[in-house]
Amino acid sequence: MSLLIKKFGGTSVGDINKIKKIAQQIIESREIGHDIVIVVSAMGDSTDNLSELAKSISKNPSKRDFDMLLSTGEQVTIALLSIALNEFGVPAISMTGSQVGIITESVHGKARILDIKTERIKDYINQGFVVIVAGFQGAYLSHNGSMEITTLGRGGSDTSAVALATALYAESCEIYTDVCGVLTTDPRIVKNAKLLERISCEEMLELASVGASVLHPRAVEIARNYGTKLYVKSSEKEQPGTLLESEIEPLKLNRGGLELTKTVNSLEILQNQVVIALSNLPDQPGIAAEIFEKLSQAKINVDLIIQATHEETRNDITFTVAEENLQEAIKQCDLIIDELGGTYSFTQNMSKLSIQGAGIMGRPSVSAELFETLSQANINVHLIATSEIKVSCVIDIRDINKAIRFVSDKFKLNSNQIYMNPSKKIRKEEPEVRGIALDKNQVQVSFRNLPDKPGVAASICLSLAESNLIFDTIVQSERSSKVNKKDISLTMSKEDRNNADETFASILKKLPGSRIEDGPSIAKVSAVGSGMAFKVGTAGKIFRALANQKINIEMIATSEIRTSCIVLEKDCDIAVKAIHDFFELDK
Repeated sequence: MSLLIKKFGGTSVGDINKIKKIAQQIIESREIGHDIVIVVSAMGDSTDNLSELAKSISKNPSKRDFDMLLSTGEQVTIALLSIALNEFGVPAISMTGSQVGIITESVHGKARILDIKTERIKDYINQGFVVIVAGFQGAYLSHNGSMEITTLGRGGSDTSAVALATALYAESCEIYTDVCGVLTTDPRIVKNAKLLERISCEEMLELASVGASVLHPRAVEIARNYGTKLYVKSSEKEQPGTLLESEIEPLKLNRGGLELTKTVNSLEILQNQVVIALSNLPDQPGIAAEIFEKLSQAKINVDLIIQATHEETRNDITFTVAEENLQEAIKQCDLIIDELGGTYSFTQNMSKLSIQGAGIMGRPSVSAELFETLSQANINVHLIATSEIKVSCVIDIRDINKAIRFVSDKFKLNSNQIYMNPSKKIRKEEPEVRGIALDKNQVQVSFRNLPDKPGVAASICLSLAESNLIFDTIVQSERSSKVNKKDISLTMSKEDRNNADETFASILKKLPGSRIEDGPSIAKVSAVGSGMAFKVGTAGKIFRALANQKINIEMIATSEIRTSCIVLEKDCDIAVKAIHDFFELDK
């Protein structure tokens, strides 16, 4: 018999009737001949209610006691579901994270899974039990020999389920939600959002990291790393749902480090790049669209696109192209400046260096380590662009050999993991935009007037990482109007921004003359598609979709398969619908 892991979220087990309905679904799967392990979340809003109870007593409860409290939500659900199954005549047993053997780091609130001791759960499966596991939690062995409860962070039940499927070598893991699978966008914004029959783990990681709440990024990361077959399905309707596919060679399961795999698994170098900076452009809707439409009409493939900050009514946009496209790009820049005003400059003999791996932005120390390593090698970083699976920076071509040596040594990469000017297999069938995510829980922060010298980005990122403040989109541009100065902008969650004042103050002490600016109320709209890397002009289409709705772009950051636009919060729903309609994703 095949083993299936099924996970049901809070809305799926929100009341007793829903729990009974889930029990019937489990019985039907069991009657087909499957062994079943169930992972559940807390009922409905239980976790929020427990959190509010704690904070009604203390604004800063101890992390240990807070984990102890929050873990009880899932324990209620597992007990009730086990009672329901036994009442229907099916042998079932409920188990907490510690009882089932989920071993984590000794970190409260955001612990990562180190190992799962599977002997006990296998014994119950062999006896014919349906095993029901509390998601979101695990335990670690303290210095005095006692087991301490930990929680995995928001979305942790997804992580529990995929980790169990991996450790038990299950045939598949099925995540059941209140939607029919992974959709092209949020159906509450776009009513005709379409179900995706499949999506790559890389695309899902990008979507999940920028607001698509159907799956937690850490769960996708585990599925990607180990090749675990992962489905997202509706708990209400009998539908096939969405299959997530890993495109990398599966790793061997590392007992004692299940979630602590090597984050960085490759280094890519793209040589002979040119950085083109358009400065003092009008800051108004449609400017980015006009620029990149002209470039795409000239068949110029643009790589990185960065728009970090603006000053009053003027803006700067920086992008990179291959050296072979420079002369044609200059012609187009002349036309752009004649039409829009401003100036442009270009810098030749540049290279793009990128580290790649799953879950990079969920571990802020990785970016910090890259920039610190380059700083130690006395290599100046000219541009920065980040995504969930890649951190890219542009450096002088003369520094490439030194950069490869330092970075590969830092992240323990061998020669087979270093790719010089990699040629990518073109997959014409892949859509340039597969889905659109929206994140309203973001704020924009800009570090202004920074010295243009090695180590500045490293200093900022290290300070944030040491304070456990997670930043998402981080971009660095160079303003031609400032001599030896640059700006760095990033986005972070509203909660982390509220806790960042002390860290920001310490950063500014190290960078005299610099300042921090908080942006207006913003949201991040991100279009993701693996075909984006192979098609000219995708970014221009995205910008045109927003321009047609007179939506101004506050900030732009791109990776190979993601284009993110920061827009004013009041415009975000319209922006999502505009891009969705422009690319006809409903079809």
